[in-house]
Order: sequence, then structure tokens, then C-alpha cells
Amino acid sequence: VYLSTDLLRAKEYLEAILESSTDAIMTTDIRGRMVYWSPGAEHLLGLEASAVVGRPAREFYAGGREEAERIQRRLLVEKRFSDLETVLLGAKGRPVPVSMSASLIRDRRGAVIGTLGIAKDISRRMELERRLRELSITDELTGLSNQRHFNERLASETRRARRTGQDLSIVMVDLDRFKEANDRFGHVYGNKILRATAELMRAAIRKDVDMAFRYGGDEFALLMPGATKPAAERIADRLRNAVPHQPYARLVTLSVGVATLRPKELSESLLKRADKRMYAAKKARKSSRQ
Repeated sequence: VYLSTDLLRAKEYLEAILESSTDAIMTTDIRGRMVYWSPGAEHLLGLEASAVVGRPAREFYAGGREEAERIQRRLLVEKRFSDLETVLLGAKGRPVPVSMSASLIRDRRGAVIGTLGIAKDISRRMELERRLRELSITDELTGLSNQRHFNERLASETRRARRTGQDLSIVMVDLDRFKEANDRFGHVYGNKILRATAELMRAAIRKDVDMAFRYGGDEFALLMPGATKPAAERIADRLRNAVPHQPYARLVTLSVGVATLRPKELSESLLKRADKRMYAAKKARKSSRQ
């Protein structure tokens, strides 16, 4: 009687723990089918246990069978693991990023009879990381990506272009006489010029393909994957032609340099060539005004 009472209390205590946890606690049998689906799992994924138990666990991974088998292989090798980041599927296919811990379940003889998984929602953490990352690569004034991000993307796009044989062009832009306008009319007006130029850059490029950056100070850059030199030159002409229609056109003009990646060329060389052409255009424009 005492033994039965103790077991009953232990069972009730364990059930209370499982039901009070906000994490998703799930178990599967040896065939990989769901056996237990905690209230925390119901809340996290919006799926009731009655609709889940008996179904293959692979149905609840965004990566499907491949992801489920990858996790299973790791579990068989390591016996248990923690802090695995993956994506589960909630109601109506809603993706839920989680950090998962898992272990094998064994019977009294030591035979594996299933698995235990505990998943913690990391959506907020990932969103915070995304926002912090976005802030770290964004120029606060113009909203364009900053020089740090330009250098990262230039290096990665150069490697990709060399690997695939595709074209890659960059356009470097400098605002002529910006310092003079900024000193004469103040930083507020100067900032308006920089923001207006950023809008020109956004309007000139191919959406979801090209990337615009504030390179620093009064310099800007365009990174154009897949763009040939003639295509990049057309974008440069579009920028030049748009400036006369800007309120600041009498004060500030643009000098533009274009370069397209050569076979086996490094990103540093590509940037240097575009920069050199930009400053050559700037010098020529200055000479024509004298």
C-alpha cells in the first residue's frame, strides 16, 4: 500500500512538472511517432496533443524527413545533446525557431524505446539578434548599408562571381563640392543632401538584386551581382541624369566610377579600379569648372 501510494504521488508530481513547463516537451516511440505532447508544446506550436500523438515526428520539422533523420543520427551517436537550433512547424505551417535538447529513452533493461525532446522558443532572441545585426550594418543617417557591410558583401560576391563565372560590377559615387555646401549652409542641409542621394541610389538599382551603400562621408557605392559593364554604366548614367533635377543640383554634382570584375581578380583590385575612375571623373569635372 505504501509503495503504491509513493508511486502514485511520484506520478502525479511528474505530471505536474510536465504540465507546468512552458517549454515544449515531446516523446516519440522507437518508430519515430509522437507519444507525448506537453501543454507547453500545445501552446508553442498551436497544435493539440490529440491531433499530434501517433503522427511521425518528421512532420513537425521545417526540414522534414531530412532534418528529422539528421537529428536522429546525432542522437544515436551522442546519446543526448542540448542547444540544437532548428525550426519546428506549428499550426498552419507556421515556422517556430527553437533550441532543442534531446536524449534517448531506455527501458529497465537498457534497450532504446524512444526519444525525449525539449524545445525552447527562441523567436524573440533571433529577432533581437536580427535587429542588432541590422543596426550594425546600417548607416543611421541614410538608412543604406554601411561600409562594413559593403566590404563583407563585396568579398562574398567576388568569391561567388569567380566561382560561378558570372559578372559583378560596382559603381562608386562621390559628391562634388559637398563640403563646401555643408560648410556654407550647415549640417542640417548637408544631411538632406546625403539622404536625397541615398534615395537616388535606391531608385536607380534593381530591387532585390543590387545593393546600395553609404561608403563613408560623401561617398556611396553600388554592388551589382550579375551586371555587365554596359549595364553598370547605364545605372551610372541614370544617377548622373537624375542629379540636375535635385534641389541641390547647383551646389553639388556627382562623380562616378564603374568597374567590372576581371577573371581571377580580387575584390581589393576591383574596388581600387572603380575608385580610381571615380576620382579621375572628379578631377576632370573640377578642371572643366576652372
